[in-house]
Amino acid sequence: MDTLIVWLNRVFRRPRVGGRESSEAYSRWEYETGQEFARVYLEPAGDLDGKSVLDVGCGLGGKTVAFGESGARAVIGIDILAANVSASHAYAREHPGAAPSLFLAADAASLPFANATFDTVVASDAMEHFSHPGSALAEMHRVVTKGGAIWIVFTPHFSPLGSHLYDYIYTPWCHLLFTRAQIARAVRRVLEVRAGGDRADGATIDSRVREIMGSYDEDLNHMSVRRFLKMVRGMPGLRVRYLELRPAKFRFLKPFTFVPLVRELVTGFVVCRLQRTN
Repeated sequence: MDTLIVWLNRVFRRPRVGGRESSEAYSRWEYETGQEFARVYLEPAGDLDGKSVLDVGCGLGGKTVAFGESGARAVIGIDILAANVSASHAYAREHPGAAPSLFLAADAASLPFANATFDTVVASDAMEHFSHPGSALAEMHRVVTKGGAIWIVFTPHFSPLGSHLYDYIYTPWCHLLFTRAQIARAVRRVLEVRAGGDRADGATIDSRVREIMGSYDEDLNHMSVRRFLKMVRGMPGLRVRYLELRPAKFRFLKPFTFVPLVRELVTGFVVCRLQRTN
C-alpha cells in the first residue's frame, strides 16, 4: 500500500501551502496571511483599530506583526515553543513601524494574563494543535473583555489536508484512507528518494521519520467542525457572531458545507468569530 501512496504522489499535485522552504519563508507567509486576515475579517468587524490583541499560538510571529501594522494599539503573541518566541522577536525587529509587540512562551491552556485583559483574541492555525483545546478556549474567553471578540481559524481533522503531512504525501484525505503504518512507510520512501535513493543514510532517515510521525501523533488533536461547535455551545458566555466553512479548494463545493457529515470532508478552513457576552 505504501507503494500506492508513493505512486499517487505522481498523480496529485503537491498542495500549495506557503512558507515551507525555510523559517524565513514561513514568517513571510504568516505575515502575508495575517495581512489578508486583518483586511478581510478583523478590520471590517472593528476588532483591530485601537484594540489590544492577543495572538494565541503565534508561531514565528508573522501574523502578530501584521496585526500590529493594521491598527492594533498593542499586540502580544504567545507560543508554547521558546524557539518560536525567539524567532518572533527577531521578526518583529524587522518591522519597527508596527504597534508595540511582546512575545511570551506560554501554554494556551494556562494563559499568564488577568481576566478581561484583551479586546481581541486570535487563534489562527492553532486550534487543531492544542493539547487541551477546551481549556484553551476557556482561557481565551477568560482573558478577553466583555463584548470582545475571539477569532478562531483552523483546518478541521476530516478535511483533505487534515493530516498536515502535505510536504510528503499529496493524496487528499490520506489520514482517512490509509493506516498509520502505511503512511509511515510511505514517508520513509519519499525521504529516501529525496535523499538520493540507495545513497541515503538510513539512520538519518529513521530519525526524520520518527520526528514526522511523532508530530503526526502528538501535535494534532483531531478537531472536527462538529467537535468545535459542540465545544463552543458548551461554554456559557460565548456566542457565535460569524461562522464560515470554507471549501478546501473548489468554491462550487460551498453548498455542501451546510450538509452535516459531508461538510466535515469538504471544509478546508473554519473561520469563526465569537463574542464574550458576560
